[in-house]
Amino acid sequence: MTTEIAEEAAGQPAAPTAEKTKKPRPRGRTALIMTGALVLGAVGGGGIGYAVQSSRPETPLPTLSVPQPRYPARHTAAPVLSPADDDMVLTDGDLTKLLVSAPKGSSTRTDPPIEGWADLSDFSENYTKPAAEFEWMLKNGFRRVAGTSWTEGQTSYEVDLIQFNDGSEASAASYATAQATYAGSAADGSMSPTPVPDTVDGEVYAGGRPVPYSNGGGSYYRGIALAVHGDIAIAIWVNSPNPVSEQPLMTLVQSQLERL
Repeated sequence: MTTEIAEEAAGQPAAPTAEKTKKPRPRGRTALIMTGALVLGAVGGGGIGYAVQSSRPETPLPTLSVPQPRYPARHTAAPVLSPADDDMVLTDGDLTKLLVSAPKGSSTRTDPPIEGWADLSDFSENYTKPAAEFEWMLKNGFRRVAGTSWTEGQTSYEVDLIQFNDGSEASAASYATAQATYAGSAADGSMSPTPVPDTVDGEVYAGGRPVPYSNGGGSYYRGIALAVHGDIAIAIWVNSPNPVSEQPLMTLVQSQLERL
């Protein structure tokens, strides 16, 4: 029988062994102690660092070498044009004063289609379908028309300036396009166009075949020049018993463009 058993038998409690007397170490206490030490160390170190820095002289910061922003040049208003240089002032004025003059040696027509101002009704009467022309003009912003005419020998000339309202500038180009289509048709002599230099849509129609008179009394040759200047369509009509030369017609339409 061992001693423990003998003592138990004698009614004495057994002495604890080495393993039973070892108490478990509480968890967390050492960690709390270490955390407190770290905090105290950080605070203490920060205070010492601040004290050292505050005792040192201030060090000036280097200058910033950053490119400065660049602003665009100030916008300036366009120079004011004089009435002589502003063609809108001219074309809003008296159109009859902007018509080309009849050449020297020419004669005044006894039956002018237009001489000076004309109303839309009289202007439309010069077309193959007056009612259709009148209606188209009204729907497309017709404003006014001015014209002049003359004769040289047996050749007659007519120059028309057809102006449309503000905002209807495209109608001037549409008018010129429609007349160009007719000029190239067989009904008007099947003429071929020649572009007018320094213009977008200026054209001269000359040559072609003779056109019979509507009353059946013979035939004549036609020449047509068309151009557009803003809201104004330029139309020049030439009727002659002989083929119409291109160059005089080209010179005439260029002279009219210069006056505008």
